[in-house]
Amino acid sequence: AGEGCKALGEVLSTGKLPSLRTVRMDWLCSQSFPSLCEGLSRGRVDPPLLLDINLEGENFHSADAPVTRFAEVIRAGKLSGLRSFKYQWYPPMLSREGWRMFGEALSHADALLDSLEELRILFQTEGANAAFFEGLSRGTGRLPALHTLHSTHGSSIRTEGAQSLSALVSGGRVPSLKDLKVKLGGIGQEGMQAFAAALGSPHVSALRRLDVLNLTRFHSANPAAEVGILSGALSSGHLRRLEDFLVGGLGRIENVRTFCVGLGSGKLSPLRALHFWDCRFGGEGGRALSELLVAEKLPSLRTLVVEGSALRDEGVTALIEGWLSRNPPPLQHVDVGYNQLTDRVVNPLLKLLALQRLPALEIFDLLGNFGIHDRSK
Repeated sequence: AGEGCKALGEVLSTGKLPSLRTVRMDWLCSQSFPSLCEGLSRGRVDPPLLLDINLEGENFHSADAPVTRFAEVIRAGKLSGLRSFKYQWYPPMLSREGWRMFGEALSHADALLDSLEELRILFQTEGANAAFFEGLSRGTGRLPALHTLHSTHGSSIRTEGAQSLSALVSGGRVPSLKDLKVKLGGIGQEGMQAFAAALGSPHVSALRRLDVLNLTRFHSANPAAEVGILSGALSSGHLRRLEDFLVGGLGRIENVRTFCVGLGSGKLSPLRALHFWDCRFGGEGGRALSELLVAEKLPSLRTLVVEGSALRDEGVTALIEGWLSRNPPPLQHVDVGYNQLTDRVVNPLLKLLALQRLPALEIFDLLGNFGIHDRSK
């Protein structure tokens, strides 16, 4: 198997298939992967040949040796045709030093990864995520085509990771970044200040989609301060192209109100989709949202998802009453699934629909609210 993998890498890197344009590899990070890398090192994989690699875990002791060999090939400038890389392995098997080294290889000046568009690092520990971003920010090279950067399905990026990410973005080294997903739980005020600095940088203006998860509900010493810092960044004016925003883990009504101030600052007018997931709103949170969700503040909003966020009947009723008294955004899709709703919301909702206060509405999703009887639906 090792010789076959080596031969495959050599074929790809020595131009023996000149008409080939795209190769996708879903590869188990086993002992065969260094053999592939050995073959790739025999030549170069350059555009127009583009390589997508999805590296998945296998139960052996450590991924350090395979990933180290891959990093060596990248650092040597042998993979300028690398277009996307996804690493998903649970439980995590790559050490912090391994992640630091790999991140540094990607941004090394000699790597020349001008075609790299997507990086997805999934199911990793806090230490691993922080080490990866630290390494990524250490290198002096740019990633001019990188538009997607995800670090989710695992733990937070920690304070150090937020600082490294901020340095990367604020330094203009990922100028095409459009899609950013990170977990921020426990990064503290220092980490949030760094993350806010990235969102307040002119180099973030390409961003179209932003997901911030585990915002304040986990391991946050001063959530009010952290939310205030993030809220200020939302009104910086540099997120003028943001179209899709997901917020997860926002709790306590005072934090909800603070966050809504930033969202309603008028600086996010292009926003088309707003998602809240795993928050804690209740009736007061619903009232805070009703003041935000008006055409004056979010004139382009088409999709609203508030899922699994304990809105309950009082929160949804507050939203509906707000739309009955103020001009709502041009919503087409509203999802209030899994919010512990009952039949008490049915009549207010029917009134809203009868008065056509949401004339563009196509879907009002009540999935997962088991207190609403089937006959009401």
